[in-house]
Amino acid sequence: MSTEERAERLLGQLHQWAMEAVEIPREARAAFIAEVAARYRDDAVRNGLTQAQADAWRESIVDWLAALVDVIETSGGAGGGSA
Repeated sequence: MSTEERAERLLGQLHQWAMEAVEIPREARAAFIAEVAARYRDDAVRNGLTQAQADAWRESIVDWLAALVDVIETSGGAGGGSA
């Protein structure tokens, strides 16, 4: 799989998880996002990243997902728009 294909796959998966996060109560979202990011971190370590790189990757996932959830909700996606 090429780098571009991996990036597209990651973006698609992040969007799917963001849509799932929008569907759950706001108070549960941070825990959901943290769980998703932890899975990505563990995968990153298994795929050769150092602990520090994997931790930075996890933080990026948290930031990206939280921002994507905000965008989806603000734009009215998944029944949002009332933020």
